[in-house]
Amino acid sequence: MLCFDSEKMNWYYHVLARRPYLVVISIAVYCVACIIVALILNDLPDFSDPTLGFESRGTAIGKRLTSWHNLIQECDGNGALFSNPSDLLQKLRLLQHEQHPSHKRHKKQQRRKLKNNKKRKEHNNGNKKNQHDDMANKMMVLNKRLKATQRPTPSENKWLDGQIRDYEITNDSNSSNNGASTIEYGHNTTFVDEDEHRERMQSKSSRWRMLKQATLPNDLGWPEAKAAKESIEGFFCESSPHKRYAHFVVQRIGPNATDSLFDLNGMLAMCQLQEQISSVKSYQAFCERRREEEEVLASNCCRPWSLPNYATLLANKSSCFDLNAEDVALLQTLLINCYEYYHDLKIDMNCNTLNRCYAPEECTRHADIVFSVLNFLSDYGFIKPNDTNVYLKYAMIFVPIARSNRILPLFHEWEHVDLSNELVEVIGMDLGLENELFSELLLTDVWLVSLGGLFVLACVWLYTGSAFITVMSCLAICFSLGLAYFVYTLVFEFSFFPYMNLLAVVVIIGIGADDVFLFLKIWQCVLAERFSKSSTLNTQSTLPTPLEHNEHTETLENLMALTMRHAAASMFVTSVTTAGAFFASYSSSIIAIKCFGIFAGTVVVTNYLLMITWLPASVSIMERLFASRMSCQQHLLQKLINACKKSINRFCELFEERITHSIMNYAFLWLIIFAILGTGSAIIVFWYPGLQLPEKPHFQLFVSHHPFEIYSKLRHLFWFEKTLQAVENFNMSMRFVWGVEAMDDGDYTNPNSHGNLHYDNNFNISSKESQIWLRNFCQNVRQQPFYQATFAFLLPNCFIENFIRFMERRCIDDMDSKHTNLTPCCDAEFPYEPHIFELCLPQCISNLWDTSFYQQSKAGPKFAAAPSRTDLGYLESSSNESLSMESTSMQLLVKALIIEFDSNISYSTIYSNMKVFYESVESWFQQQLSTAPQELRGGWFISDYESIMFFSVQDTLSNDTIVAIILAMAASLVVLLCFTLNLIISIYAVITVSLTIFNTVAVLILLGWQLNILESIAVSTAIGLAVDFSLHYGIHYRLAPSKERVAATQFVLSRIIGPTVMAAATTGFAGGIMMASNILPYIQIGVFLVVVMVTSWLYATFFLMSMLKVAGPQYGFMQLGWPKLRKRRTAKANKFYERKPSQIIASEQLLTPTSSAIVEMANSETHELESLNSNSQIKTISGTESGHTLPALPVDFEHSFQTVH
Repeated sequence: MLCFDSEKMNWYYHVLARRPYLVVISIAVYCVACIIVALILNDLPDFSDPTLGFESRGTAIGKRLTSWHNLIQECDGNGALFSNPSDLLQKLRLLQHEQHPSHKRHKKQQRRKLKNNKKRKEHNNGNKKNQHDDMANKMMVLNKRLKATQRPTPSENKWLDGQIRDYEITNDSNSSNNGASTIEYGHNTTFVDEDEHRERMQSKSSRWRMLKQATLPNDLGWPEAKAAKESIEGFFCESSPHKRYAHFVVQRIGPNATDSLFDLNGMLAMCQLQEQISSVKSYQAFCERRREEEEVLASNCCRPWSLPNYATLLANKSSCFDLNAEDVALLQTLLINCYEYYHDLKIDMNCNTLNRCYAPEECTRHADIVFSVLNFLSDYGFIKPNDTNVYLKYAMIFVPIARSNRILPLFHEWEHVDLSNELVEVIGMDLGLENELFSELLLTDVWLVSLGGLFVLACVWLYTGSAFITVMSCLAICFSLGLAYFVYTLVFEFSFFPYMNLLAVVVIIGIGADDVFLFLKIWQCVLAERFSKSSTLNTQSTLPTPLEHNEHTETLENLMALTMRHAAASMFVTSVTTAGAFFASYSSSIIAIKCFGIFAGTVVVTNYLLMITWLPASVSIMERLFASRMSCQQHLLQKLINACKKSINRFCELFEERITHSIMNYAFLWLIIFAILGTGSAIIVFWYPGLQLPEKPHFQLFVSHHPFEIYSKLRHLFWFEKTLQAVENFNMSMRFVWGVEAMDDGDYTNPNSHGNLHYDNNFNISSKESQIWLRNFCQNVRQQPFYQATFAFLLPNCFIENFIRFMERRCIDDMDSKHTNLTPCCDAEFPYEPHIFELCLPQCISNLWDTSFYQQSKAGPKFAAAPSRTDLGYLESSSNESLSMESTSMQLLVKALIIEFDSNISYSTIYSNMKVFYESVESWFQQQLSTAPQELRGGWFISDYESIMFFSVQDTLSNDTIVAIILAMAASLVVLLCFTLNLIISIYAVITVSLTIFNTVAVLILLGWQLNILESIAVSTAIGLAVDFSLHYGIHYRLAPSKERVAATQFVLSRIIGPTVMAAATTGFAGGIMMASNILPYIQIGVFLVVVMVTSWLYATFFLMSMLKVAGPQYGFMQLGWPKLRKRRTAKANKFYERKPSQIIASEQLLTPTSSAIVEMANSETHELESLNSNSQIKTISGTESGHTLPALPVDFEHSFQTVH
């Protein structure tokens, strides 16, 4: 069947029997070397962003998203494209200045200045005392100036944000001496004296501290608001909470769980709860303290922002435990009276300090309290308009600890503390730790994988009785993972390793254990038959001879050849189907799925290679190591193991008999039951409720009851999160791009590789046809049903309309005192000549950018310098503020164009809604492009990056999952046909596998699964795992010694039920252990393994075997055959297995204690685990014992099952 059935592999059996140490050591050295090289040459995988790679690449939408990303990166000021032509000219001017000869002289001057740094430092240090006196005088001058000021406007208070600008704030007479020098591009910004800059910044910092300490006069118009703000800042460290601080969601519990939190009992309970939060050991180390002038003034942490603390502040009390019902009613009255003004955006946290608030005096005086409570601390259903009744279901507590991954130890302390009392509890929290905690749990929960592996190894040790084989099997699985990582990173050169690749560890433990069981049980069956035959010839008990005798080695070669011929083929079948299902996932366009498919498939391949090299050599070593330790007496442990095996064998015999009896007598009943289940599952999968696509862009990392996941579900209930999400009132935008090709030449397996930006060489908007078409295009967009009008001045959405208005100006403006002639960019008739268009467009866009009414956005033409122009001397005469005709002539080119409009389609995470929007706009735009000039036919449509990316993932999951399933099913069908050579058996097996997939997916749907990234991987993997059992049953039915269907079914059930049960039990139990994990991916892969193992075993055993019993092929019906080219044999094959007949008995007893235990098993009726081709092996061995030689097995060894007529 395979190359292992050929006499050409005799040399390999000879090496395994005679040089097993060489094989094991060579493989171990090679594997260790590959693992070390892979770890040294590659960085360790980084799982800090678990969602990295959850994007589609290579699809039509994916290519547009990548091109859009590259286009925006190119326009960020560091690339070659600029939205504002003035910025491009400034960059060109800097480049020109660096090439100027005077620039080199400036460098020498800077070097001379650096030599005098030490002298200046010493001089400045000696004048520190004088600086303090000067600072006091400046303080007096500032106080006088502040008294003469009026109330500042927002534009005049840009410096109040606490940031030190690199320019002078004052404009008094002595500022010219100590002020910052005027910035001139290309002159004083290339080189900066670090010492002078540091001294200047220290001076400005001192000035800023003086401004903070300066007392504002009371006649500025907001004394009460200022006093209230100072009162709040005295109670809290900051006047208002902020999203950058850690916060907790609180809910009421107990017998009155449905009552509102906003009552006295709820306030006191939350007061106690915040004390519990701040009482953990590490809280003091991470909390924020009151600071003034870079010094800690308070020894205790700042107060948390919570409802009881704000009620305490309003009641002018010192502790929230002193609250009474009147205090709570006072806060409630204030919130009800001011809610209308908050809802109408007339109150904010800077009320009457930076912005004027239009609200009653009571609301403005307590604006910080009203805004903080309504915006941050209470859910949006707390108060309803025109309703005096309040109901608070969820409340928020902000603690003065920054959201950061550094507070992970603090989170672990909160985990071990019961954050609840009799009335309230913390149900959710946002600490900014999602990715950090996931990375930690991803590694710490590996012990669950190890536990599953220990269970599998315990099963191996129980059925082999050899700790050596158990250890070697464990090393084989570990080496397969290491080799796969080496091939993945260095051979395939994949630089991205997503965390989902770790899920392959769970799968390979089950697959590797199945291969170990398969090989060892075939080996045991060969030994068992050999002992049963030799016992009739051996009437005397003889002691073993040394293992170095050639007779024993020759016998070992024969046993290895017989075992490898059948075990290698059986392991190859299961490995091909599973690896094929994994490699089929490479067809997906999602990076994480693509990488997982390659890594998991590579692990299966490397595991197979080790199972046909490492494991046979280990078995050979076991025979050599323990042969000399044989004794006639058995140890107590060995006796216990044998007794345990006998008990298990009896149970398995009874189990197999019951199942065989039920299938043979009730085949029609099983067919009806499982057919109904399969049909119902198909209805669930394809009709209702169906396999739903994800409706949330947030990828769930933890279990549903985890506080982080609960917060993500409840965050939309608070106003401060609603403004950040922008989901409620967000309409999709329509962006039409020209000049850039929708191309992605990056690495599709690396989310950080976006390739290069490719320009459209045919793009040109200066022709008259292009100008007319662009104007008509903008007009046609406004006529479409999906268009949403936007009202504002000088919108950037369609530049051609602004440009037409720009060209309608008079050439000589009467209001211009200089009477500048603006020809030819004036009084022009549309469309314009190409040279006039190219000349005047940069001037128009530059003027628009200098206009305060112009809304700067990503839309508009993108300019680049003409590549053919090398002389930049003409730039010296151009103005810094605007573009002149001379400076723009043949200088700037429009390399890309973005036209943007708003749509009336609201953003939705529902796939069907987004699909209708995208396809409707795309089809209309393609119709418009069909009428466009040739230079504008390369345009493409894209919407908002984040929203369209999620839609792209949804679209890819819905399409690529089906493609992966079809490819995996096709590969399984090919393997079945190749190994059974019977069309009927292959069709039955494919039907069984299909129903298995339907039932598996239906169970997952009923468990609440949606078709997300991990679920897509699970569906593809299910095919590879589910087909194994059906393949085993189908092959053995084909190889049964009887050609009649009933007898063949009886034979298959008596041989295969045991190994399939063991394979399903080990893999399913390993998956069940993973369900105890704390992270969702491990739990989902565990649930999936349990479901697919149970479902596939039930369908393969009861449904497939019932079909074969009722309508299975018999007497060679629909039986195919391979070409008879391999029938030729040479006499050398028989010579390999030839041995002396006088030494048969002595050689047969040169076996290990582990192997000698098979004597008892050989005399028993059945074993729990039989090899897949055990009858073939026994029949072949039996035939050799009656003669003097052991002839080579025929190539068509499956015909040995058939009786000779």
